[in-house]
Amino acid sequence: MTRTRRLVLIGLSLGFVAVVGISVAGSPDFLFFSILLSAAFAMIAIAELFPKSGLFLISFASLAAVYASIFALFVEALFYSFGKVTLGIAFATPILLFIAGCWWRRDAIRKDVADPDIKDGKGLLHAFLWQLPIWLVGLGVYILFGIEESRVNADVTLLAAMGVIGLIVFASSHAVATLLIDIGLLLEEFLTRISRLTVPAFAFLSFYAIVVIAFAAVYGIISRGSSLHHFRIGDEYRSLTFFESLYFSVTTLATVGYGDIVPLSNLVRMLAAFEVIVGVLLILFGVSELLEYARHRGTLRDRQR
Repeated sequence: MTRTRRLVLIGLSLGFVAVVGISVAGSPDFLFFSILLSAAFAMIAIAELFPKSGLFLISFASLAAVYASIFALFVEALFYSFGKVTLGIAFATPILLFIAGCWWRRDAIRKDVADPDIKDGKGLLHAFLWQLPIWLVGLGVYILFGIEESRVNADVTLLAAMGVIGLIVFASSHAVATLLIDIGLLLEEFLTRISRLTVPAFAFLSFYAIVVIAFAAVYGIISRGSSLHHFRIGDEYRSLTFFESLYFSVTTLATVGYGDIVPLSNLVRMLAAFEVIVGVLLILFGVSELLEYARHRGTLRDRQR
């Protein structure tokens, strides 16, 4: 992988982590920058330690986002107001220790990166074994806060727990890296298969858009072409704008029905019911055709081999 491509992958991955980070932190505070900077440092370190890492970077970014979400849920479950600095340090500790573990086991990990192969059932067993003590530490802290909350120094306890989790990750760095490599291989295979469906998927979405626009036009004509009230928009009884017609058509075809735009007349209700049926049939036949196309392409590829 070229240096330019690595930088692009790191940038895109960091963008994803930043979106998750601002959602978890709620504002660009110390916790947010801890999430972003620790992930940035880890991805740069991975790229430098393992130049052939490829989608290893993306799988790490995905795992970092999942870790940030679980961390936020864990902190909220403790029902305690931690300081932002404490949260930032606690979050970054396992990531930094993981990178230290990767450097410590770099030779073994480089072999896996250079010759990647999805592991068998033993890989899943190893993933479970290194995650089990982490979940036990989290459960222990949760129980401790529930029993002895008034006697526990919350910040120190959280930092200690994340330190222990970081040491577990450090010791299991090779197994964690193996899991990330497997995820990267699966993601690469998924993206390859998706790329083969680009043309038929675009054709399906084009036809889907035509159906949405056609029904939206009819809704607009009905609502504006009569003195009767055919729709209720919020608390108002009025005709639809074209954008509202498109929005109502999309939610009806997708069978979502948020209820902010309500059909009132029997004519519009029958038309909306018909659009729902069309939407269901369109999804069924569209997915069937996409699968058939994928099978046909797979058969041709096997024959060429």
